[in-house]
Amino acid sequence: MLSRRIAVVGTGITGLSAAYALKKNGADVSVFEKNSIPGGAIRTVRSGEWLTEYGPNTLLLKDKRVALFLDEIGLEDQIVEANPEASRRFIVKDGIPQPLPSTFAAAISTPLFSLQGKLNVLKEPFIRKSDDSSETVADFVERRLGREILEYAINPFVAGIFASNPEDLSLRHAFPVMYEMEQEYGSLILAAIFGGSKRRKMGRIPRRLISFRNGMQQLPAQIADHLDPVYYNTHIDTVERREKGWVVKSAGAAYGPFEAVILNIPFYQQKDILEPVDPKLKHFFDTVHYPPLSVVHLGYKKEDIEHPLDGFGFLVPAAEERGILGALFSSTLFPNRASGNHHLLTVFAGGGRQPEVAGLQTNQLVEMIESELSDLIGLNGSHLFMDHVFWPHAIPGYEPGYDSVLGEYDRLEREQPGLFIAGNFRNGISVPDCIQNGLRLAQKLSKA
Repeated sequence: MLSRRIAVVGTGITGLSAAYALKKNGADVSVFEKNSIPGGAIRTVRSGEWLTEYGPNTLLLKDKRVALFLDEIGLEDQIVEANPEASRRFIVKDGIPQPLPSTFAAAISTPLFSLQGKLNVLKEPFIRKSDDSSETVADFVERRLGREILEYAINPFVAGIFASNPEDLSLRHAFPVMYEMEQEYGSLILAAIFGGSKRRKMGRIPRRLISFRNGMQQLPAQIADHLDPVYYNTHIDTVERREKGWVVKSAGAAYGPFEAVILNIPFYQQKDILEPVDPKLKHFFDTVHYPPLSVVHLGYKKEDIEHPLDGFGFLVPAAEERGILGALFSSTLFPNRASGNHHLLTVFAGGGRQPEVAGLQTNQLVEMIESELSDLIGLNGSHLFMDHVFWPHAIPGYEPGYDSVLGEYDRLEREQPGLFIAGNFRNGISVPDCIQNGLRLAQKLSKA
């Protein structure tokens, strides 16, 4: 068991998970958060009968360790499973949302891809693997699966996850599983067929798409309830290493000394804290790009939308030349997101594809979105509810050459013992990735 003092700066999921596990192992953990609530980008807002998510909308539960963690912190009975219809996902092709095929028969008949595009997929097991560890997602997919799959499957998929373009992301860092599948099996198809037992040994469980009864914010709130002290409305200005340990400062007040500090704040907010610690980082904070993103929640009467909204949502390939990236059918996904006779949509605009669109004024943005929805899903009424969230820095881009970013953090932690940097800019952006990264970090500190 630990008997150490540790500070966690920032209450993103990585830091919260680490703080929880460290406290469980006996550490004396102090948590500092500049806002009045925990969770970083995770925020749920209830406005009358409408429940909206400003950040992540779902959690894909596929790892035993994450499932056990949710149970341990007391959230198991608060889990809400996504509507089975959520397995149905749409891709816009020629202005029509087409269901993404989920069976072999559907893949044969889908209008999403031409006969040649389908034949290219069947040839995938015979494509030689690449030794280029710096390959982009776009280059990898086009090489193995062809241009059509890149344009009408991977391009919208990447926009939905990273709000970015497949040409701008490193395969090995953004989608390490795909990279490893090719390296180990020489083929994505062969890996899917023969890799099942290995995935189970790695702790994989049957996939469940979930949220919580009161939205995603229940997750950080529940973790924070296990922690004490948590200093809210406390912006940490500097961290300093002194003879007796690390000290964190906020508006003239000093806290510490601590044996270790976990800095869990976004990459673009680290400059003022870390440059004084290590001047060699002077130009480092210009190296990771966060595209801007607008998230617009819109509520309508069900009768005003022709499409049944019988799925997770739709994604829009860049080739369609539309003004939006896609939309979630939020009230289809989970109960209690809207009243029974209304639909709630969550629409995404901007990102790396069209950064200028993300910054439009709300009225301009809504007008453009509703025009698109009229074409794509048959919207013929006015919204009864609207909420617009603008993220000037949405999601970190794991661009080619990202090894240099990770290497700089590794160097900093070696040269500044007791300082640890955590967040979704390292080892995965999803909520489950961040939970696992936080638990691994706590394990590392527990053994130190």
